[in-house]
Amino acid sequence: MKNTGRCRELLKEGAQVYLTESSNTERKTRYDLTSVIKNGQIINIDSQAPNQAVGEWVAESGLFGEVSLVRPEYTYGNSRFDFYIEAGERRILLEVKGVTLEEDGVAAFPDAPSERAVKHVKELIQAKRNGYEAYILFVLQMKQIECMVPNTAAQPEFTDVLREAKEAGVEILAYDCVVEADSMRLDQPVPVRLWTETVTLGRIGKPLFDWYDAGHRILPWRELPTPYRVWVSEIMLQQTRVEAVKPYFERFTGALPDIKSLAEAEEELLLKLWEGLGYYNRVRNMKRAAMQIEKEYGGQMPDTYEELIKLAGIGSYTAGAVASIAYGRKLPAVDGNVLRVVMRLLADASDIADTKVKRRVEDWLLQTMPSDRPGDFNQAMMELGATVCLPNGAPKCEECPLQKLCRAHGLGAMTDFPKKAAKKPRTIEEKTILMLRDEEKVALKKRPAKGLLAGMYEFPSLEGKQEEEAVLRYLKEMGLKVIRIQRLPEHKHIFSHREWHMSGYYIRVDELERAALTGAGEALLFADIDQIERDIPIPSAFAPFVEKMRLEG
Repeated sequence: MKNTGRCRELLKEGAQVYLTESSNTERKTRYDLTSVIKNGQIINIDSQAPNQAVGEWVAESGLFGEVSLVRPEYTYGNSRFDFYIEAGERRILLEVKGVTLEEDGVAAFPDAPSERAVKHVKELIQAKRNGYEAYILFVLQMKQIECMVPNTAAQPEFTDVLREAKEAGVEILAYDCVVEADSMRLDQPVPVRLWTETVTLGRIGKPLFDWYDAGHRILPWRELPTPYRVWVSEIMLQQTRVEAVKPYFERFTGALPDIKSLAEAEEELLLKLWEGLGYYNRVRNMKRAAMQIEKEYGGQMPDTYEELIKLAGIGSYTAGAVASIAYGRKLPAVDGNVLRVVMRLLADASDIADTKVKRRVEDWLLQTMPSDRPGDFNQAMMELGATVCLPNGAPKCEECPLQKLCRAHGLGAMTDFPKKAAKKPRTIEEKTILMLRDEEKVALKKRPAKGLLAGMYEFPSLEGKQEEEAVLRYLKEMGLKVIRIQRLPEHKHIFSHREWHMSGYYIRVDELERAALTGAGEALLFADIDQIERDIPIPSAFAPFVEKMRLEG
């Protein structure tokens, strides 16, 4: 009996099989084994059937348009490919691979190492470089298949060369088949997953959408997801909690409702609207981007990743978020929440601080995310990371729709992921803050136009932690008459790469504006409390001191 060599997973004891009697009376094997019944469906294993089915399918499917020539067994280079096809000006090489190996709805090839298969793929890569269109078509000789993967366990080299072919532009397709007792025909396309990780990611869509649709948070930018509003919200949400962002979003979009108003806004208004969110370069970049949009795109935010990424302050995450949520483009938006969810799902110990890891996750999600609801998919992944798959402490696995798919949960190692290399220690800077006030005015100093908190206003300060006597000497040298001095509680503020450890004094003085104050060579601004509250941007680093100013009224 012929065709039994590579079918150990099918030819179990008691399996039902289909045989065809050979017409060649001189053959030692009287029968050909053509198919096996597994889990109630017929699986073809006749090695000749895939090519026959594809030959019929090429002309019928319309995949290549109007075909003028189909030539089987075509020699190119050192390989013989299954088909050479001409369609108009197109010259196409097509290699067919019959697939019988399947487990849990995942088909795999090869079922045993095949140097010939590797050689064929390498030749297709060269043909692509020489101007041919090149295709690999996996014929899955069964139905009920979720996806197709290269069988890395059987032959890692085939997996590597298949990935190389994909990068070189070789088209890799898979179709399942309707197999009957006396026929087989190609039926539906099946996703090809070149990384095993994408098998898991390809399964998360339905449970994720079911969870998201049942009770996602109502957020102002979700209710009216215009490109501008999505953009503003995503920039604000970077490293800031959703609940904290809501009032800032309403205030900002109320004052600057569109791209034109943002492009024309004065910097101090921008900084005041952004006051408390931190990372002030973000809002400056938003203004620059708005000016770009006005000048280069007629005031309309571009709708493609390629154009969005050209705008100031927009990286891959924001471009993906705007393109998918506002425009329905199939693009991933990978932030810290999404990275955490993915790394736990896959129990992946890669360092998420490595940009290569983020790009890899983006590529995996691009391959597997649903095409019909890309914006909802991205928002659902972000929401899952923000509300269920929490950082630091224990995640809420009992509420997670992906619990059954999560490898980290299966290992009981949820908090071991994601992995991130330790940051360098932050630089610590000691400062003594001076809240100088007379009856009506408070002294402020504008920070330099470049660097940390550029262009913002702060209270005058001295370097280091100064005692009261040193502060009084300093004020006397500046011509100030101190009425009362009060030590303030110490305060710490953390930036990305540095910490400010701040002590301070609340100081009542006589006739502030008449004193010759120059604050380290820079003129000071004297403003009343209402003016500060309304117009003058002060960073959140000084929040406790601003609160003291309010209380003292």
